[in-house]
Amino acid sequence: MMRDDLQRDEYIALLERFFGYVAPWEEAVAVCLPASLKTFFDERRKAHLLSADLDELTGERRLPGTVSHADVAYDLLRLDTLGAAFGSMYVMEGSTLGGRFIAPHVAQLLKLEAGKGNAYFDGYGPCTGSMWNAFREKTNATVPESQYDDAVRAAIATFETMQAWLCPELQDSPGVDA
Repeated sequence: MMRDDLQRDEYIALLERFFGYVAPWEEAVAVCLPASLKTFFDERRKAHLLSADLDELTGERRLPGTVSHADVAYDLLRLDTLGAAFGSMYVMEGSTLGGRFIAPHVAQLLKLEAGKGNAYFDGYGPCTGSMWNAFREKTNATVPESQYDDAVRAAIATFETMQAWLCPELQDSPGVDA
């Protein structure tokens, strides 16, 4: 995404892949979390931003199911503890930090208005740092030490499953580690 020759159609295809992962991932995480964390997690959902970006870039409203989704049962990791849910969320929340570089680059390259076509990567806008700090604090206060290994395993699995979903061509390439 940081390439200077990124084309609009390539960017749209990538956003579709992101949406196909993020939407079912959000549902999988939501199932794992207790009701007391619903608002905390809902504030961090971003599938709606991807949907809005795709609508903006393509000029059409997409109906649910028109973008392929990762199969939660097979393509995504299994989140079965609070530690695993937070470990997976760590990856997704951490990506908002990188989005602060991606959003303006894509906006400039593809001549997008702020928040129109790059809202997903701009995530929390100027509140990104404070949202990251709040996430870290909530993680430290919520995840029991006995589930730290679950969190690490889920973070690694999230990186791996996301890469496999976003870059399926890498999975079949000899000599390329996923």
